[in-house]
Amino acid sequence: MPLFMNDRSTTRLISLTALLITAVTPVARAADSAVVLMYHRFGEDRFPSTSIRLEQFDAHLEHLKAGDFTVAPLADLLAAVTTGAPLPDRAVVITIDDAYRSVFDIAHAKFRRYDFPYTVFVNTDGVDEGLAAYMSWEQMRELQRDGATFANHGAAHDSTVAAIKGESDTDRLARVRADVAKGWRRLTEELEPLAGAFAYPYGEYDTGAADLLREMGYVSFGQHSGAVGPHNDTRALPRFPMAESFGDIGEFRTKVASRPLPVVNVEPWNPVVSATRPPVAITLGEDVSRISELACFVSGQGRVDVEWLEDRRKFQIVPARPLGKGRQRVNCTAPGNDGRYFWFSQPWIVR
Repeated sequence: MPLFMNDRSTTRLISLTALLITAVTPVARAADSAVVLMYHRFGEDRFPSTSIRLEQFDAHLEHLKAGDFTVAPLADLLAAVTTGAPLPDRAVVITIDDAYRSVFDIAHAKFRRYDFPYTVFVNTDGVDEGLAAYMSWEQMRELQRDGATFANHGAAHDSTVAAIKGESDTDRLARVRADVAKGWRRLTEELEPLAGAFAYPYGEYDTGAADLLREMGYVSFGQHSGAVGPHNDTRALPRFPMAESFGDIGEFRTKVASRPLPVVNVEPWNPVVSATRPPVAITLGEDVSRISELACFVSGQGRVDVEWLEDRRKFQIVPARPLGKGRQRVNCTAPGNDGRYFWFSQPWIVR
């Protein structure tokens, strides 16, 4: 499954900038944000776009264990975004999409060694069909007995925005509803899953699908990068994708230490666009001390201009060149006075 473009150009620039910060001003411990990581496969090197190399994965786990991080269960994050329950500073949540066999064969033992909780989002049709790439229900029950958590990824792993030929928008959303309901039914028949969490297949959603998932009682997760905080829209929370091409430990250190840019409005919020140079206006709800150093990066184009529409509270981004069809995004980061970065990403699905 292809992901959004990696964040290497973003991370390299902000990592270099961090090296230039010589005076660090202490800030209050943030208890209302977390970084969510998303993995797929482990050590399946023939699938580099979705698999993390084992030496990279080991370095990730060791950094989390050695650093001032709390690896928290996904249920804690759900409580934080729905009820305002507090989170520890530098909270990290580990998620895995698709229930591939390498979770059972490789990753689980490593998570257990570090005593790290994790959640697998399961697309149930592949499991029911007995496909060799996936864990079986019995293997997942074994992992569940040993502390793993499972959640809904739908049944068929179809994009929530892709319509079948001749299908109306109403019919598409009805099909999405049925698929999500089927995935949850199969999970509850086989496991004791975590309620209220959904991961979009391929990270793709539009306003209609997002509203539907919220109506069904879900907090939903995409595949666009950034930290999660109190201002995030729970219809599509960000996660940092982790795979071979963007699993470098230097990039990882920057990402897991990041905090959410306090974005309170995105215009337009719907990522599905027909324009090849789609503008997006972003409004901040709080002051960020070094917001003048904000930098934004567009898929395949590198750094692009930031146009301030209001006094350091609202800015606009327009891709410098036409975007290709499919999944694209813009990443925006700003340094904090403590060496950590504020991070925001807006996906686009160009039709």
